Amino acid sequence: MSSIKSKRQQARNERMLQDLITSVPGNDRCADCGTRNPAWASWSLGIFLCIRCASLHRKLGTHISKIKSISMDMWTNDQI
Repeated sequence: MSSIKSKRQQARNERMLQDLITSVPGNDRCADCGTRNPAWASWSLGIFLCIRCASLHRKLGTHISKIKSISMDMWTNDQI
């Protein structure tokens, strides 16, 4: 039962992230380089990133930027 609940919650969180990308001006581009349709996010900084810039942020370390995929990783309500 909890796995069904967590799958529903994950789907809801993913929809909320997609809504943030489409509804807030500027979120449809990578915050660093401006590439369209970012698929990654730094949840510690609150920005959306392309895969190239997400890789660079990961190399900075988690004490600076915490990176997750918008669709492949699990997101908590606090992170959104």
